[in-house]
Amino acid sequence: VTPDGFTAELLVIDNGSTDHTADVVKSCDLPNLRFRYLLEERPGLSIGRNRALGEAKGDVFLFTDDDIRPPAGWLAGMSDPIIEGKAEAVAGGVRIAPHLLRPWMTKLHRSWLASSEWLNQEQPESMVGANMVFSRAVLKKVPMFDPELGAGALGSGEESLFSAQVIAAGYQIYPRLDLCMEHHFQESRLKRESLLDAAVKLGFSHAYRGHHWDHWGYRFGKSRLFIANRKLAAWRAAHADEITDEGCSEDELTLVYDCAMIQGHIKEHQRPRKYEKHGLVKLDASMQEVTS
Repeated sequence: VTPDGFTAELLVIDNGSTDHTADVVKSCDLPNLRFRYLLEERPGLSIGRNRALGEAKGDVFLFTDDDIRPPAGWLAGMSDPIIEGKAEAVAGGVRIAPHLLRPWMTKLHRSWLASSEWLNQEQPESMVGANMVFSRAVLKKVPMFDPELGAGALGSGEESLFSAQVIAAGYQIYPRLDLCMEHHFQESRLKRESLLDAAVKLGFSHAYRGHHWDHWGYRFGKSRLFIANRKLAAWRAAHADEITDEGCSEDELTLVYDCAMIQGHIKEHQRPRKYEKHGLVKLDASMQEVTS
């Protein structure tokens, strides 16, 4: 349902897929919705999102993913806070599809699979990419997603950095966590190997943000990495009989994340910072080349 007096446009960004995405999308019949298919051959979720921002004609931007199912009234419900002048950014909810829930899952597992339950219900501190909305006015201060973050780059963190910049720009994120997308991700993401990979990517992404945006200090990086690796090795030796094909201990994931975060910080420390502390615009001019 489109808000009264407004028209909606659907942009599908094909981020260099090699399957039949183009044929499937172009075969869709959406008589009540303006629809455009756009091929973005440069890989990277942030690059795809920035392409959408550059192509969109409207004043309210709603983002979602290709593996979700929206609730009834999603379009109007997420747009109304902006249309009514209550906010310039809105955080929607995401929950894992029931058939993908597992008894071993903790809040940490579910949040790494994009569940929004970790967000403050009254004053969200971030937005989840599968269900986030903001106005065109936001782009005057925060012009784009950082293409060095997200899937196809370091692996994650692009919407959390963007959200932090939105807040730093003086905007509040309005809660519509009751409007929950149902997340139907591939079951392979529940495998131990996939969860460990997510921990590494999250660690590297956090280190990038920490160095470039939060301006972390740097002391004893190699010593910290040595200690973190020893802790991980000791944990694995003590819990070798607990390893399973699906699922992964929260303790192991946290230790792997710590190792990756410290390793990433050592690497990022060698690079000039890309932002002023808590800055809204990236300093590196090459970003314009990547996203233009």
